[in-house]
Amino acid sequence: MSEKKIQFELPIVLQIGETTWRVLLALLRAGKPLGPKEVTETLSLSSRSVGLYHLEKLHELEMVEKNHEGEYRIKPDADLGFLEQYLFFERGAIPRIALYAAFSTVLLAFYVATVPFDFGAHNVYALAFGIIFTAFFWFETFRIYPAITQSTEPA
Repeated sequence: MSEKKIQFELPIVLQIGETTWRVLLALLRAGKPLGPKEVTETLSLSSRSVGLYHLEKLHELEMVEKNHEGEYRIKPDADLGFLEQYLFFERGAIPRIALYAAFSTVLLAFYVATVPFDFGAHNVYALAFGIIFTAFFWFETFRIYPAITQSTEPA
């Protein structure tokens, strides 16, 4: 009987170092190509060459592409792993599940405001499920939100 060895390959985003991780997040937040100077200023790195080193590291990992002006941007087909579960803005990032939390909150508020309450099974079940799902979405949002925001702040 031959044994098959199962090999697990970590996603690239889990293999990079802390500073390279911060550079990747800065590129995601910017939403536009950045050069070494902008990355260095954004992340308060010690020198421009440090920013360039980490940008080149991401380029070698095929996560970013370099344009003719020497600026780097995230490749459209880059495998970002769990980072695809976030929406990135210039001022930060939010988990996509926050949109579900907001939507379920609005639906629950609309239901409470428009449906007269009685203790019928329909109302009790609707409110119970609405409250449970809304609480779950908000719990997950606040659980994973700090992980990405702490990583995007300058050192």
